[in-house]
Amino acid sequence: MRLAFLAPAITVLCLAQGPPHPHVTVDSPYHDFGDLVPDMEVTHHYKLANSGDAPLHITRVTSSCGCTSSLAGKNLLEPGETTVVDVTFHTAGISGPASKSVEVMTDDPDQPKLLLTFQAVVGPAIKVDTATVVFQDLGPDDHAHASVKMESGTGKPITVTNMDMSDAPWLGVVTRSDGLDAWVDLDLYSRKLPPGKLAGTDTLTVHLENPKPWKVPLSVHWERRAPVIATPARVAWAEPAGQDLHASVQLKSRANKPFRILSARTSNPMLQVLGISPRAGATQRVQLLLSSAARPGQYDEKAFLTLDTPGHPEFEVRVSASLH
Repeated sequence: MRLAFLAPAITVLCLAQGPPHPHVTVDSPYHDFGDLVPDMEVTHHYKLANSGDAPLHITRVTSSCGCTSSLAGKNLLEPGETTVVDVTFHTAGISGPASKSVEVMTDDPDQPKLLLTFQAVVGPAIKVDTATVVFQDLGPDDHAHASVKMESGTGKPITVTNMDMSDAPWLGVVTRSDGLDAWVDLDLYSRKLPPGKLAGTDTLTVHLENPKPWKVPLSVHWERRAPVIATPARVAWAEPAGQDLHASVQLKSRANKPFRILSARTSNPMLQVLGISPRAGATQRVQLLLSSAARPGQYDEKAFLTLDTPGHPEFEVRVSASLH
């Protein structure tokens, strides 16, 4: 009786197992290259294996843009054998986070397409802490100083090879090295600033090697201390449209010296400057009027007052309005 039941049990077991077939596996389908810099090339090796019970054929390996891939080992794997797919990522022309993929095509009936992925963050080879230096509220004899740090992102020292600068005799520029990094030291002497100008912008281009040539553009903006100040410094309205809007602005001499407002103009005909006095005084007061004809919307305008103050021929008052 026991022999009679043994043969059917063996037959059922063989039918459940089915025919042999290959099965592709990978040690890890994902890789993180981490932080990289431009013009860099990195490679990762994905290890593939045949964990099935029949030969595995790798028919094609294709990659997305920004990387190249190749089958470093053989394309026919017997059960238990392994091979390697090399993926090389080129960072040229890429900035910020990047995600790429490689497709491996096989004759695995359960997984004919194996997807290998990787990611990286491509940052600048040279990190500049600021592209604009601002010197504000400069007195007649002020000496202002600022430094700009250029940090190496490649693990190689930065070398300053040259500098191009606009004609600015009031600005002194010196470069120095600190380990892998470089600094640009800026000194501004307000007594050398051009007469009659309250503000200006100078440009500077620093030429570097790290290891390839780089250009770092810098802007230096300077503003003299205004001899006249306004209260409020900016006029803002948030009101329903269809009504006249008024605001009073006081102008005062820092040195308590008398001055006159010679004329006024505005960036929008809907905005007017009223109440200009012909008399000189250390304090002047004007009225700003935004007409009721102004339609609903956002306004960002300016009122320009021509003064007889030396070194401050035109005073600017910013006006904004949100009409609904």
